[in-house]
Formats: sequence, C-alpha cells, structure tokens
Amino acid sequence: MWLLVLFSFPVGVSLGLRMVFFMPYLSMLGLSEAQMGLVAVASSAAMALLAVPFGLLADLRGRKPFLLASRLLIASSDLMFFFARSGLASLVLASLLGGIGASMTSASRQAFLADKTRGTWRRRAFTASSMALSIGCMAGSILAGLPELYVTLYPGVELLEATRLLFLLCALSSFTAFLLLLPVKEERPKATGRSGITIMSWRVIGSYCAFQALLGSGAGLVVPWFSYYFWRRFGVRLSSIGFLFAATQALLAAGNLSAYGLAAKLGDIRTVVLCQLVAVALLLAIPASPFFTLAAALYVAASALLYAAFQKEHERRGWFSGGSSPLQEPGLYPQ
Repeated sequence: MWLLVLFSFPVGVSLGLRMVFFMPYLSMLGLSEAQMGLVAVASSAAMALLAVPFGLLADLRGRKPFLLASRLLIASSDLMFFFARSGLASLVLASLLGGIGASMTSASRQAFLADKTRGTWRRRAFTASSMALSIGCMAGSILAGLPELYVTLYPGVELLEATRLLFLLCALSSFTAFLLLLPVKEERPKATGRSGITIMSWRVIGSYCAFQALLGSGAGLVVPWFSYYFWRRFGVRLSSIGFLFAATQALLAAGNLSAYGLAAKLGDIRTVVLCQLVAVALLLAIPASPFFTLAAALYVAASALLYAAFQKEHERRGWFSGGSSPLQEPGLYPQ
C-alpha cells in the first residue's frame, strides 16, 4: 500500500513540471498556437477514448501490468519530445503516446490502491496518496525553473536547449515510479464463469461521467494554456510561474477546509454552487489584470475555490477523489 502511495510522488513531479514548461517550450520551438493546441489535444483525445477500455481490461487482467506499461510509455514519450527538435507529426505522436500511457494510469492507479485497502485504511491511503501527488506537483513546479538558472550559470546555452533537458527529468520521474511499483504484489482476478462485463451502477457511473465531462470541457479549453498565457502576456520567467503553481498546490488544502465551514452553514449543494460561481468570476477577471501579481492572486483564489467545490461534490456523491484542483490538471498526462 505504501509503495502505491509513494508511486504518486514521482507522478506528481512529472505533472508539476509539464504544467509549467510544456506549452512555453512548444512556443520556443516555433509552433503556432493552433499547432500547440493540436499537440496538446492528442494526449487528451487518447485519454478520453482509452481510459474506459483500459479500465475494463484492468478489471479483467489485473491493474499492475497496466500501471507498469503506463510509466514506460510516458517515459518513452518524454524521450521522444527530447529528441524531436522539429516536426509537428513527431510531436503529436509523442503526445499521443503519452496520452495512451496516462489513460492506463488513470484507469488503474486509484483502483489498485483501493484493492490494497479496507475500511478506515482506505481513506487514509487515498489522503496520503493525494498528499504525495501534491508534494510532487509542488516539487516539479519549482524544478521547472532550473533551465533559467542553467542559462544564467552558462550564458552560452540557449534557453530552448536548457528547457529541453526537463523532458529527461520527466522521464526519470516516470522510471522511478516504475521501479516503485515493481515489488507490489497483485492477486490476479479470479474467473467468475460469466462471459462479458456486468455493470451494476449505471446511475452512479452516468452521473460521474457527466460531472467529469462538464468539468473537462472547461478545463480542456483553458488549463493547458495558463502557463503560456502568463509567460506571453506578462513576460514572466518560468521560475515565477513554477513558484505560483507550487504555492497554489500548497494552498488548496485551505480552500478545502473553508468549504467544510461553509457547508456547515449553507449546506453542501449551496456551497458547491457558490464556490464555482465565485471561481468563474475570478477566472473571468484574469484577462483584465494589468500585471502578473494580480493575475496570480486571482488564479490562486479560483484554484482553491474550484478545488473546494470539486472535493465537496465528490464527497457528497460518495466518489473517491485523490486529485488536485481542476485548474491544476493540464490535460497532459494527468494522474
């Protein structure tokens, strides 16, 4: 169980790195914004199409093989990005490969952890896993500023080449997660004598899918672009964006705690709606912000409120959640 919890940390490191540098890096390569969007959507499309089939296969064949394969695929995708110095097709292919790996992770990671726990230990394990993921995201976001430090120490190195090295760090994180998973044992699912798959909770599954689809349609539109927007609009360094994202991740717990206080007074549904409406208003104010500090403050507040609403809705409906804020999910190899 604890190895699966620790598994979340390097996954978070890789996620935190990409949140900061991925879209600005594509721009450094000379891609247009339409081409950048095409690269980003390749992984999201793979996840949307394959997460459910991989989840069903993992139920039948075991979760560990899919998690191991996912880490190798994502590490391979990172290496492809590192070596692909030009060519839209190769970049889209690398993103697609990473999306396939991410769909395997999303289909199996939390389910495997649930298989290893019972009773109160399950909630503890999911809480610890979420914490490990958040700490990893914080570390990755801060590490995204290393290329600028490298360029400062070695002035002859271009920022593009220094930033490219972060893909090696992402690949190392994925391989570390692979090694952590190797010793974990899994009992193969026992044959039941039935053919096909029977789903008993269509109402719960349908409700969850509708919730996630609405969430994803908004997140997919804006989330991958936040780091690029801050980088281009305000001309800030990647290290500044990294510290912003790290601080946001650290403050999400405060937003969750405030939601519990509101829920005690207003009720769960009113709390969720209020948090989401205020968060949307804050997001709409970001483009009108004249300077980075104000935009950053609005981003942090919106993230905390959306996270509070996200967690409260999952709790109210009895869904397991170990994730981060919807604004902290970039659509590129999320958990």
